[in-house]
Parts: sequence; C-alpha cells; structure tokens
Amino acid sequence: MNDARKQKIVQYYETCEANYRKWWDLDRSLAMHAGFWDKSTKTLHEALLKENEILASIAKIERDDSVLDAGCGVGGSSIFLAERIGCHVTGITISEKQVQTATRKANERELQLPPTFMVRDYTRTGFPDGSFSVVWAIESVCHAEDKSLFLQEAYRLLKPGGRLILADGFNVRNSYTQSEKKLLDKSVNGWAVDSMESIPNFDRYLREAQFKNITMQDATHYVLPSSRRLFYYSFPAIALSKLGEWLGWSSEIQTRDFVGYHYQYWAVKKQLAKYAIFYAEK
Repeated sequence: MNDARKQKIVQYYETCEANYRKWWDLDRSLAMHAGFWDKSTKTLHEALLKENEILASIAKIERDDSVLDAGCGVGGSSIFLAERIGCHVTGITISEKQVQTATRKANERELQLPPTFMVRDYTRTGFPDGSFSVVWAIESVCHAEDKSLFLQEAYRLLKPGGRLILADGFNVRNSYTQSEKKLLDKSVNGWAVDSMESIPNFDRYLREAQFKNITMQDATHYVLPSSRRLFYYSFPAIALSKLGEWLGWSSEIQTRDFVGYHYQYWAVKKQLAKYAIFYAEK
C-alpha cells in the first residue's frame, strides 16, 4: 500500500474516531464493524460482540491458536479473542494512534495473555512465513487498493492448515450502470474506500492465492439492522456535522463519513452490495 493511500486511511480513522464514539458504541465495544443481529441480539452493543462470536465460531478458533488481526482498529476483536478464548493475538494497523489506544484498552482488562499491537501494513507485514494459524480481518480489506495482495500475504503468513476468516462489504457483480456506480461510490468514498471488490473477483483471488475449502456466507440480512440504523443516524449527523464545520469543531472528513451512512443503505437495499463472510484454508 503506497504512502498516500496509508495517509488517507489513517486520517479518516483518526479524524472520525469521534463519530464512532458518539454514534457507534466505540467506548464500550471497541468495535468499528457493522455487527451481527440474530434472535439473541437486542442492542447494538450485543450485535457488535456477536459478530466476533460468529467469526470465531466459523474459524473454530481455540486457545492454542495464534491469530493475526489484520486491520485491528482500536483492538476490539483482538481483546475479545484474548478474553473469551485465551488465544494469542497480534493486532496490526497502520495508525500509531490506534496502536496506543488498543494497547491501553488491553492493559485495562488485565488479561492473562494480552494481545500485542503494532504498526504494520497487512499487505507487507514483515512477519516470517507460517507465523499464524488464523488470519482475521473485519471490514479492513476493503481499504486495500489491490485485495489480492492481502490474500497473498495472508496465505504466506498462515501455517499449513491455517484458516482465513474475513467479513466485509462487497459489490455483487463486476459491472454497473453509471448511476449505480455513482451510488456505490457515495456509499464508500467517505470511508477512505476507493472501491469495494466484487464477490466473484474476491473468490477468484482466493483461488489464485491457492486457498482451499473456500466458503462464502451472505450475511447481509444479519447486518441490515445496523445499515438501517446508520441511515437514520445520517439525517441529524450530516446536519450537525455541517454546522460543526461552520463553527470549527467538525471537519469535512467527518461530514463525508456521515454521507456514507446515508448512501450505504441504498446500495444494500437496491442489492448492489452485500455483506459477506469468507472462510478459507491453506
């Protein structure tokens, strides 16, 4: 990932952390993902934790696993895995601020085996071959310019028999009309995502990287309540953020983030995009 791309992503997350804190339960859940709503979830907090549970279950993560949390944010999933399962987790992000926050939050939990956090690029981590038994990525690979580079690095990092578990937004097909493409761009560009990959292409990249036993679960139904919630939030949030820009206590980056809240819902409702969980093995 080139330096300009990294700077754009870091600027987004560090600037919009306040948005996640105000609108998305960040202080409690330490989560920057959509969440997973099923019959057992009643609140956003529960849904955010449930997504960690679901992915850990699909990947069959156990105490003796070594997990790389690729794009760990402020450490929510890493801390969840260390606390609930007791496995060793290494979280990486390109934001030094996020590393500091994640480390502080992990230390506050007094975990028996706390996660380790560091600044690394998940397309070029610098770790030795076969360093991990699981590579975990929630809504982080969307930021990569070339998603295949992430998958090649993940394959290299996994031990034989290792597992990749990944949840993210995807385009449903490879081509769109001009108006459809405009809507998709509005739904993600404010989140420092240039474009989402299509499900068919991502499946192909997995196979080209030599992954096997590949499965894809369409989880759109389970994240739709969060998508709808973001949509409703967008109306007051955009207005307040624009006022904040005028008063000097908000930024254009934060406003664009809220614009994404609005358009992502229409991208999902028009069935232009889906939320998918990919699992694969080395």
